[in-house]
Amino acid sequence: MLAVLALVSACVEADTDRGKGRDRGAQAGERAPSSKAATSPRIPSGTDLPGSSVAVDFARDGSGFALLAECGKTRCRQRVAVLDKGSDAWRLGRSPLADVTVEHGITATLRVLEPGRALITEGVWPPPDRTWFTSDGGRHWRQGFARPSGTTPVLPEGVPLFEDCTRMDQEGNNCAHARVLTVLPATGEFRVLATQPPLKPPIIPAGQIKDLVFASGRDPRSGRVALAVSEDGGRSWRLSRPKGTGESVWALRVTGTGKVLYAAEPGELPDEENVKNGLLALHRSTDGGGTWERVWEHRKGVDPRSLLGPPIAAADGSLTIHGEDGVWRSTDGGRSFARHGNSGGMSGWVTTTGLGYLWGDSFGAGSWRLSTDGVHWTRFELGKGT
Repeated sequence: MLAVLALVSACVEADTDRGKGRDRGAQAGERAPSSKAATSPRIPSGTDLPGSSVAVDFARDGSGFALLAECGKTRCRQRVAVLDKGSDAWRLGRSPLADVTVEHGITATLRVLEPGRALITEGVWPPPDRTWFTSDGGRHWRQGFARPSGTTPVLPEGVPLFEDCTRMDQEGNNCAHARVLTVLPATGEFRVLATQPPLKPPIIPAGQIKDLVFASGRDPRSGRVALAVSEDGGRSWRLSRPKGTGESVWALRVTGTGKVLYAAEPGELPDEENVKNGLLALHRSTDGGGTWERVWEHRKGVDPRSLLGPPIAAADGSLTIHGEDGVWRSTDGGRSFARHGNSGGMSGWVTTTGLGYLWGDSFGAGSWRLSTDGVHWTRFELGKGT
């Protein structure tokens, strides 16, 4: 299990609500946090749920789903928990997932598409991955596959981009051809976006902030890592080129509050062998990604040196980075950072949901935090931990 459960936790004293909370990462495109309220909604804990919580996702109305894994010495039973809108307790839904061996581990991922509608992707090899879709809050599931059937002209509202590598290179190490997909929330079926970002592979989702959708790939002219941005749900795209991206950049990841955007450069740090999830640079934009200012770049031994999930661009103008050596906060537009509180060591993984930022602890303890604005946080616990 335990790649999913193995990233994270230094206590981050950003919580204003002493309920129970956490944030975590995911494979598909990042969604912009909701700006509905200044204070995050209360999420009930579920410490009576069996096993450990592996993945959590929420819809905009506060309902959500969670994947749980109850592992013995040799096998893990995979379960699904559901939080209905307005409910004060999680309930166990029907799980479509079979038991797996501990050696094989937990490979399933979860995405909430709309209230009561979720998609589980099993993550098998060889592809295509098998999927399971529910439209009734986890009471029934329909089997499908991650292989797309047809195209769609536009992203459904609230549904992220997904990546799809259609061909590997001759060595089998890198993607030679890629495209972006989405999912129809009514059926759980994958569709290829009819108009693809004007980038060379690897093309991956890079973030969604309000009406802006970003994809990361290679500039067709320079070969450097660049962005494509759509303002109309993927119907059309324009190139967006942060300056100075190097060969060791894996991709770009965009986050922001709407007015101010940040593009992070995760990649390999050549002079920091003990850092696995390196952070090379940060770019800042105030015009929707039309132009970028390179505000921060890596220097040996200077933190933050790593990035676990997207940076948190908060409503108070701060920028927070969770890394392998603690939590780092900037109050000057990403130009300088200071250690946040008493954080140290693996600080937890961040992702975004339809409801807001989500943080998850690094060691499978079942601790989560949720924030709609990056400032106020709600804590909750799910499962019994590992």
